[in-house]
Amino acid sequence: MKTYDFFVDYYDEIIRWNWYSLNDEVSLIDELITKFSFWWIDILELAVWTWVIANELEKLWYNVVWLDISEKMLEKAKQNIKKENLILWDMRNFDLNKKFDVILCNNNSINHLLKKEDWEKMFIQSYKHLKKWWLLIFDILTIFEFENITRDFRWFFDVWKDTICLEMFKKESPFSDSWKNFIYEWLIKMFIFQEDKYEKDKYKLIKEVVRENSFEIEEIKEMLKKYDFEVLHLEDYHKEIVDEESERVYFVAKRL
Repeated sequence: MKTYDFFVDYYDEIIRWNWYSLNDEVSLIDELITKFSFWWIDILELAVWTWVIANELEKLWYNVVWLDISEKMLEKAKQNIKKENLILWDMRNFDLNKKFDVILCNNNSINHLLKKEDWEKMFIQSYKHLKKWWLLIFDILTIFEFENITRDFRWFFDVWKDTICLEMFKKESPFSDSWKNFIYEWLIKMFIFQEDKYEKDKYKLIKEVVRENSFEIEEIKEMLKKYDFEVLHLEDYHKEIVDEESERVYFVAKRL
């Protein structure tokens, strides 16, 4: 689970400013919360990453508590977050002794849970921490999207003086509940420019591997139903209507 110890420094530059529009993402989250709730509310955000989304939600007058398993991510977030609102914990087993109106898990963070039972643990903890009739909102990268990425994907990004290469590979899974017994691995190669008076253009290579997994939409709906959630809405991040070629899908589920 603990990843991005080095990539954290490049995360916003690549993910936030190249792949997804921050304004579009925040607008969609705000729209989903507003559509399915009744007033301004308290939010628990799981896997806060570098706090970029949380910062924008605060500007909309939401009250937000943040939780993440990565010490590196939280160190970066601490530059902007009130310390008392920032919690180092695993989304599979947290216990805050408080209930919230909305639990948000954005940035396809749930995909980092590789086993079906871990997805279910996250749903169980979310149920325990939600007020009755209130909302769990999370997004996933679909199996269709992972299959596309592994088929033809190698991206290079120049960030400051460094070069970052992202690749994804389909790997055999040690877990029997993974789709067709596969998981997906990001190979992140960071070529870090070294300031050296004796050698020009010297680079240091650092590698990280980040693993993800996904499940069919109907299977996720069944998991939610099993733990007393009612799915109110599905939305494709790119085209609104969810179909077999959706790449990134938002779930809005109500705690019963």
